[in-house]
Amino acid sequence: MHDLLRTKHTGVLFPVFSMRSEKDWGIGDIKTMERWFPNLKAMNLNLLQVLPMNEMPAGVNCPYTALSAFALDPVYISVEDLPELKDFPWLRDEIASEDFQKRLAELRAADKVNYEAVKFLKFSMMWKMWESFKGVHVDNNTPLWHEFEKYCAENASWLDDYADFRHLKDNYKWTSWTQWEPWFRDRDKGALTDMYNREWMQVTYFKYIQWSLHRQWTDARAVAKECGIRILGDLPFMVNQESADVWSRREEFDLTKEAGAPPDAFSADGQHWGLPAYNWTAQQGNDFAWWRAKVKHAASFYDFFRVDHMVGFFRTWVIPFDKNIKANFDILDPVAQRKRGHDFLVAVSGASDMLPVAEDLGVIPPYVGEVLAGLQIPGYKIMRWEQKKGVYTDPKDYFPISIATTSTHDMETMAEWWKTKTNNKERKAMWTMIAGKGVRMPSSYEKGKELLLKKLFSAASKLVVVPIQDITGSAVRINLPNSVGDHNWSYRYEETAESFLKNQAKLVKTIAKLAEARL
Repeated sequence: MHDLLRTKHTGVLFPVFSMRSEKDWGIGDIKTMERWFPNLKAMNLNLLQVLPMNEMPAGVNCPYTALSAFALDPVYISVEDLPELKDFPWLRDEIASEDFQKRLAELRAADKVNYEAVKFLKFSMMWKMWESFKGVHVDNNTPLWHEFEKYCAENASWLDDYADFRHLKDNYKWTSWTQWEPWFRDRDKGALTDMYNREWMQVTYFKYIQWSLHRQWTDARAVAKECGIRILGDLPFMVNQESADVWSRREEFDLTKEAGAPPDAFSADGQHWGLPAYNWTAQQGNDFAWWRAKVKHAASFYDFFRVDHMVGFFRTWVIPFDKNIKANFDILDPVAQRKRGHDFLVAVSGASDMLPVAEDLGVIPPYVGEVLAGLQIPGYKIMRWEQKKGVYTDPKDYFPISIATTSTHDMETMAEWWKTKTNNKERKAMWTMIAGKGVRMPSSYEKGKELLLKKLFSAASKLVVVPIQDITGSAVRINLPNSVGDHNWSYRYEETAESFLKNQAKLVKTIAKLAEARL
């Protein structure tokens, strides 16, 4: 059994982009996350679950559509907290200017994250930071420049490809890499070397951004450790076709097909994700080397890692671009499906000291649960889904090696579910499990929240995580599947890290009392 499963962990699903602080630039950043850790500690929470932090392509706000399996998104940099800013008074003056502060105030006050505005502000300021860093530290051969060089050398296995790709994406105005000149499309070594030598500043700029993110996360993780908090990260099932990984390792992907989901009760035509399918022959042939590399890299940031779409590693629904070929699972034999998923989990489990957590929701063959149990990898227990013939399972009877929760980022919040659920019988059945027979069902989630969370926190599950909305009683959801728009992935919690303990003292006390029972 993994050491992290020898104790219970209680926490919150709180996307970093949803966090507020007095100094954020319109989106929660790494320093904002750091400022939230003492608040979590005050609630006796020792686990923070975040959504994927990987860089997203231009014009995209879905964190499950990654431009890179390794690079963090620059929107999470806290520019004002970079230590070298003290060496650049001209930039400090620009940030302090009336015009700049006005723009920041507008972004901070917004109800939702304005990704394009945030990206424009941070990318432009980080370019000025990089120019200043070049003049002050690179040209003067300072110790900080050598620290940057060391980071680049230690991460060259992914960072070099990423920086080249990212610069080329800008140069080609974000057209597909498949449309680039052959020498860049097919990664001619000489052409890439010439580009690097000729455009060193532009290429290395992206390395500087990743180094900045890495330094800030390292500092934040140290604060998390001081507060006794572990971080559960999220690794998407797949990267975008327009990613540095597909460009540089295309033999490991099948670009004649896309991954998706089969038709079900929620989607008669199934789902087209627009993500490339895996070339499983290549992936299995090198013992899932790419996945092992990204898990090892993610261990720099997380203590646990969530494997998104777990069933896809056993069998993936693939949709050929050739319309004459029907969509189907990429592997049909259940024995072979089971073996592939098992081998994958063994490979990634041994890639780091992190504990994997499997997102095993949806239509899942029985063997998936059997493999997870055999390898002692937690799967999900969603309170409102755990029922048989209309009778809800008491959380104290959940399988211990599991993660219990009220909902996920893809589901409606408990407040919304309570209010809009048409099947009142279902709500009554859940309330009977929570409070016992004969206890009147409250009219709103807010009125029943404390008792519901108390029941969840009694779960036998080693991991219990509650979305921030289900802690606060908000009805605003993170994502509405099969929809596109700024209503998705843009939720911001109204309280700042600095105001939370004072303004939400009653809530803090309630959650602390409930969580204390699990310590």
